[in-house]
Amino acid sequence: MEERNTLLIVDDFEFNRLMLSDTFSDRQIIEAENGKIAIEEYEKNKDKLCAVLLDIMMPVMDGFGMLEYLVEHKYIDDVPVFIISADTSDKSLSRAYDLGAADVIAKPFNIRFVRRRINNIIELYNQRRYLSMLVKEKGLEIPDFSTNK
Repeated sequence: MEERNTLLIVDDFEFNRLMLSDTFSDRQIIEAENGKIAIEEYEKNKDKLCAVLLDIMMPVMDGFGMLEYLVEHKYIDDVPVFIISADTSDKSLSRAYDLGAADVIAKPFNIRFVRRRINNIIELYNQRRYLSMLVKEKGLEIPDFSTNK
């Protein structure tokens, strides 16, 4: 199984993208300044992506628009999406989690903790993908243990 090592960072502010890119300098980085561009990049690179770091408030297409696209195309279970936003209202948090976001990280944030949280969840997704591959090779079915569907 090929290791996925590419992050898609989606934020309309270049400084935020740069800060997150520097934080994950050990990974390949793809940047997008809005949801529309992010969808194009996601489609081109979906087999390489290990996570999406997604701002909510952006021009052209906001983060929720991209998240809805990922749900509609059944990508949301394959690559963890992290909402990184200053909008931490109950409405936005509920919507993000209801759409399948792996985690919501409030701006401003502590970069060390963000790195740890994101890397931990990427590792869990990698393990889940690997186990799914093994189960499929054996011709078995994976029961759905999720509680949020």
